[in-house]
Amino acid sequence: LVTTNEATQVTTSSARLNGDLTWLGTASSVTVSSVWGTTSETDPEAYSYETTSENMTSLGPFYFDLSDLSPGTTYYYRAKAVGDGTSWGVERSFTTLATPPSVTTDSASDVTTNSARLNGNLTSLGTASSVQVSFEWWVTDQPVSTTTSQTMAATGAFYFDLSALSPGTSYHYRAKAVVGDGNPVYGSDKPFNSR
Repeated sequence: LVTTNEATQVTTSSARLNGDLTWLGTASSVTVSSVWGTTSETDPEAYSYETTSENMTSLGPFYFDLSDLSPGTTYYYRAKAVGDGTSWGVERSFTTLATPPSVTTDSASDVTTNSARLNGNLTSLGTASSVQVSFEWWVTDQPVSTTTSQTMAATGAFYFDLSALSPGTSYHYRAKAVVGDGNPVYGSDKPFNSR
């Protein structure tokens, strides 16, 4: 008998498939492996891939490390044991982590006494088809404000025109990119002084 355990060490391109040999049956040794693929299968023989097998002579856990997986993709797998017959664990699944977008903060331009253009560059969408970009800006020891976000479906420059600034004041800002409800990523902090 064999059980399929939860996958661990899941990254954007790798994961560890875990299983547990719980009974040898009448066999003195058992060969264990995991079958896996990108579609759910009711027939254990239908999975696209199988890990290298490992021989076990006693009960206990086993694992197989997968690599070269695609980011943001769901995979399905089962543990398999072959002795005096073949046993399968239940199907489980895991989803590799998505690659986050990346963004840089460029220098402010068109700075006047009461306005400035904040500039950024979306350098990668990661594995997303679109990214929400905006800017956070603030004066030291003051609350952070966020500009209206805009959707970008391709890499490139973006900007936001700030107004109603205080003359002769030091401001800070950074570009921000986020996919859906995910964690935002930021460019570096760029200061500028209104005139």
